[in-house]
Amino acid sequence: MRKITEGGCRTEKLAMALLYRFSRLNDRSNTGVFTFIVTRSVTRDVHRDATTKDFVFGYHRWAVSFTRTEKILGVYLILRNPSEDTKCYVDYTFTLLNREHFSKNEVYPQKNACFSVEEPAHGTSKWMLMSDLKSRRFTDENWEFLMELSISNAMTVFEGLVKIPHVPHSSSGHKNRVKLETSYFTFGNFEWNVSILPHGDEADTSTRPRVLLNRLTGFDHQCRVMYRVILGEGERKIDSGLLDQISDMSGRIRGFSLRCQVPDIVRRTVLRVHTEMMCANTISEAKVPTTRDPNSTANCYDRDKQGWCVEADMECEFLRLKLFYSDMHNVPRNHLRSVSWNAYVIRDHPSTGTKESVIVMNAPHNSYYVQDGVDMGVIMETNIPVRQVHEMNSAYLENNTHLTVHIEWLESVLLFSALYHKYDDVCRIHGHQMKREITALQLENYSLERQLFSYQKSLAVAQSRTQHSGDLEEDYYPDHYYERSLSKEQSFSESEYV
Repeated sequence: MRKITEGGCRTEKLAMALLYRFSRLNDRSNTGVFTFIVTRSVTRDVHRDATTKDFVFGYHRWAVSFTRTEKILGVYLILRNPSEDTKCYVDYTFTLLNREHFSKNEVYPQKNACFSVEEPAHGTSKWMLMSDLKSRRFTDENWEFLMELSISNAMTVFEGLVKIPHVPHSSSGHKNRVKLETSYFTFGNFEWNVSILPHGDEADTSTRPRVLLNRLTGFDHQCRVMYRVILGEGERKIDSGLLDQISDMSGRIRGFSLRCQVPDIVRRTVLRVHTEMMCANTISEAKVPTTRDPNSTANCYDRDKQGWCVEADMECEFLRLKLFYSDMHNVPRNHLRSVSWNAYVIRDHPSTGTKESVIVMNAPHNSYYVQDGVDMGVIMETNIPVRQVHEMNSAYLENNTHLTVHIEWLESVLLFSALYHKYDDVCRIHGHQMKREITALQLENYSLERQLFSYQKSLAVAQSRTQHSGDLEEDYYPDHYYERSLSKEQSFSESEYV
């Protein structure tokens, strides 16, 4: 694509809407905000398809589509990869950004929208009059405007039914081979299914029933998965609770065991399986040398097969890691890649000897990369003392030479335009306007609080005086006291009058 000019967005192939900026709010709702530059083609050429390129959020692929007539503009959010028996629930909001003031923005919010194979798109066909785009100062002189899409509270639910066959109890060898499986579903660009082992796993000595979440594709990496499985229905259902586990490079996972037998939760030879998927993050592993050697580098690759390099800094009191983007030259020209990740140092548990992970401080980390930029590396600090790494038979070292570092990839978003542009000014101006509004409201609130405190103080004084005067004998006052009225020269304060 060609660079942005002051006249607007020029591309080799005329695009309808360009993903321009992305922000992760890091709130409890896990909100992501996408900013699009909507070109004049949307408002001028009503006969062309007006759909954005696919983008990823909540472990699904999405697109935004505009519908328009000569008078009305509509907008829809489309789920690109729906699968059978799967529903994706999200809260989303479309916002047209006004170039004058944030209070004039046009908002279309939706709560708990359900996307599925039967209904992959949600939105409105009557959002804004075409004439209002110009008159209400949404578009610039080139008929281009900015639109924000906010997505939050994303959750994917898979509902499957498993038929339970009758298994004779006389053949223990046959029982161990019984494996009940659901159909597959898509999440995080992987395919999954749930399997139930009524007589336990062959690799486990226990015969208790076991439930496994199986990853059926993408065996180049490990994967961190957060999920929940509910078996059965009604009073007899079994809830696994929220599980946070690692799916290894063969797709196997630890799963969980049942405290009952499978027939106890079966209804009419059918078992209902409800699966909620929260995250599926690819994990890359790097073997990092503890001594500096130009000929020995710790390389790893993310899910997009982009190369990265990890270095260990042992010069300080605590261990520090550095992450470099080796394939930064692969970022398309005039684009910006936003990447975020968590990093872990793997060690042996001092008591059990099992592997455990120590997350670096201030996680998650993120950085922006451009094709012709210079990557100085992202420094990640840890609370691991260097002396513990240097110890003989250190729990952090493998073969006393290498650290094992895991990079959990959270987000990788490709954005149009690596340069600051006038479109960035719109959001900055809105930010300053909001700050001024908040400051004015704070001052007004402070003034009202002072007035309220003053009134409360006056009432307290008045009540105190009234109570004190009520305790005196009635004969204390002369007879003419109650008949006395104020002259024009006399005045009481409000509290004295009360």
